[in-house]
Amino acid sequence: MYKNILVALDNGPCMDLVSKEAIGHALAFGSTLILCHVKKNTVIYNSVDTMGMLTVPHMIQDHSYSMDEPLEKIKKGALAAGVKVVEIVQTHSSAPGIAIADTIAPGYEVDLIVTGRNDKSHINRLLLGSVSSNIINYASCDVLLVRNNRSEE
Repeated sequence: MYKNILVALDNGPCMDLVSKEAIGHALAFGSTLILCHVKKNTVIYNSVDTMGMLTVPHMIQDHSYSMDEPLEKIKKGALAAGVKVVEIVQTHSSAPGIAIADTIAPGYEVDLIVTGRNDKSHINRLLLGSVSSNIINYASCDVLLVRNNRSEE
């Protein structure tokens, strides 16, 4: 049913839970697993010029942390569990959820996106946006949302 499963991962509290869920689905369906991390760019606008126009924006890429090691660890675990093919995709975007749903997933012919929800406060979601909400709203394939506050089984 699911040939290609994309796992949208960040360095948040539900990364392990999301990856375990995705590995279970990949094993059940014999799927290729695509581990995906998109770092959010920060866009900074300069001051308004004399004509009242914003000057050229600057894009800043966050290099304060690396997901290389955690993604490799998840990949090794998936392969050891029996997943046949595991790929890693990392990039930057000013809208990570939209990039995952609208560009990366179609490019890999993804049938299912597995993502987590970090239960941000309403004000944080309003100010910072929600990657999982954007994935749900823009994806053309099935989306499995894993909540980090569910009880461990």
